[in-house]
Amino acid sequence: MAAIAGSKDPYPFRKNEESTMNTGRNEMLQWTLPEQERYIRGFVDGEGWPAYSRTRSRHGHHRPGYISSRAVFVSNTNRMLLESIRAMLNNLGIESRMYLDAKAGVRKSTVTSWKLTILGRDNLLRFRDKIGFSDLGKATTLKAVLDSYRKHGSESPRRSLW
Repeated sequence: MAAIAGSKDPYPFRKNEESTMNTGRNEMLQWTLPEQERYIRGFVDGEGWPAYSRTRSRHGHHRPGYISSRAVFVSNTNRMLLESIRAMLNNLGIESRMYLDAKAGVRKSTVTSWKLTILGRDNLLRFRDKIGFSDLGKATTLKAVLDSYRKHGSESPRRSLW
């Protein structure tokens, strides 16, 4: 531990993380769908959150207070792990996108982190039905996010039929 305490690297245990995840990724994708669902649920309970935001100003046809963004976010510093989670979500029919969240050395960030985003009513419904949140607060927020679609009339299920 003394060598670690004197190290300049604040995360010395992450040295072989990507190579470890490379071999673990193939194994994770071979799990049965129920095993993948359970793993993702545990992961997003710790690293994810549902959120929606409201516009503050009049922009185009939006009014102040209009809900402009609804999503489930998952953030982590291990890109390979998030790519595995994304592949498992895809196996479950849930589309997601991955973005660079913060780059080490930029602004106040000391590590590079990645963000996985699940957008759209259909994907959020599939997420709720297949994965969901065990945490009551996050589950309640996800319910509010999904209920907001109905209140504001956006992305109704029939819209795709027009």
